[in-house]
Amino acid sequence: MKNVFNFIRFILGVILIILMIYFSVDRMGKKYCSLSEISIELDENVFVTKEVIVDYLFENSLHPDSVLLNDVSFKGIEDLLLAHSSIKSAMVYSDMNGKVCIKVKQRKPIVRIQSEKNGFYLDEDGLRMPLSDEYTARMLLVTGDVNTISLEDVFFITDKIYKDEFLKKQIVQIDVKESEMLMLTRLGEQLEFGQVKNVKEKFEKLMLYYEKGNSQNKEYKVLNLKYKNQIVCTKK
Repeated sequence: MKNVFNFIRFILGVILIILMIYFSVDRMGKKYCSLSEISIELDENVFVTKEVIVDYLFENSLHPDSVLLNDVSFKGIEDLLLAHSSIKSAMVYSDMNGKVCIKVKQRKPIVRIQSEKNGFYLDEDGLRMPLSDEYTARMLLVTGDVNTISLEDVFFITDKIYKDEFLKKQIVQIDVKESEMLMLTRLGEQLEFGQVKNVKEKFEKLMLYYEKGNSQNKEYKVLNLKYKNQIVCTKK
């Protein structure tokens, strides 16, 4: 008899817990939401602001303010944010009181590519990123016959430059002519890089030149990196 009583008490306890959870969730679902926090992970560039996100949500009728918690699609908001050209990742959630938090990470462009017809960025993953009407990033620029080389080759070269602090500060522009690259430096020297071949060797020669090669501090107009095991210098 005692065992039966304990079993009934256990069943009643489980039912009570289920009812409490049900009514708690039901009450929570009937609360109205408010967007309480927008957190944005940025680098030195600012393509995404809180105002941009708020306007974007309103334009697409997905702003959570004054909407019942049950009626808010957090997945829909996340998918919308991920569809924004400047956002890499997004997370949307709320607490039990309906306070909604949005956390996004901005995409990081590393190079701007500008042809006669249009322009765009490549981000750190090598993906296209459209130019923004709100903000223009100051970064490495690729111009000229950009259609004569693949975007994979452009990313391969510019990613190496971006990840090297010295090269990133030195090389400000790459001009492409018939698939060959001419790099323009902050010091005014032109680097005849040629085609996207023997890239590691060419950059190693260049770094060696800057570290040890120009011991007399002579000024050159052009450094030609296209020849094996040497740099051909042209004086100003």
